[in-house]
Amino acid sequence: MTAPEISCVIPTHERADLAARCLTSVAAQRDAALEIIVTDDSRSSAVRDLVAALAPLTIPVRFAEGPRTGNPVDNWNAGLALARAPLQVLIHQDEFLIDPLYLRRAIDALSSAGAAATVVGVAVTGVDRPSRFALVSPIAGRLWRARRLLPLINWIGPTAAFVFRAGPRFDPSLVQLVDVEFYGRVLETGSFVRLPGVGVGSLAHHDGQITARIDAAGQALKELALLASRRPPAISPLEHAAFSAALRLRRLLA
Repeated sequence: MTAPEISCVIPTHERADLAARCLTSVAAQRDAALEIIVTDDSRSSAVRDLVAALAPLTIPVRFAEGPRTGNPVDNWNAGLALARAPLQVLIHQDEFLIDPLYLRRAIDALSSAGAAATVVGVAVTGVDRPSRFALVSPIAGRLWRARRLLPLINWIGPTAAFVFRAGPRFDPSLVQLVDVEFYGRVLETGSFVRLPGVGVGSLAHHDGQITARIDAAGQALKELALLASRRPPAISPLEHAAFSAALRLRRLLA
């Protein structure tokens, strides 16, 4: 078998209908040597059965049972631990790839630029009409130095929009800020390449979303305090104060 250029890690939990769209969109990618890894934290066999039914796909899917610790982030990291390629992308089951050359473009961009990651535009669905993720395409090229804004404004979007070099893991102590903390940590090692156009899609709201069941702003405030308390601190005292004030104001206006 050809050594994979990129590992596509898909952590799943129960929603085989969402996982089916996600998997088939990844398998439709062209001109890239992929490996697809599904780590499943489900109690039912729905996702396992889905993967078995998709066995004729041109790209084999590796299935593994998740750690079932009750923390979804552990399932994300379990998939990354199985990945073999030098480049990786974490694609949640409620995300899907729109551009069939998205991963090929990301691989080429990282190979030529020597950057830490690539970022691509996102189309958000599941609302009245599809909408493009507003911040990443128009101004991300000017924001590569502003990775520290990520805890306040997620200008990257969902994890499928972020292709990175193998190695880093997500912080299982975080919930609301887990993705943006990860992005910021990766971008500490270098800049990113912005890919033109919309490459991925993501559902705006659906049953089972963790962030829909929590007080997002309240959780973010707790996690900002946690990041500020670490040694060395992940965010400065000034950033903690400014971000916390902005989140409290956002909470009041909601």
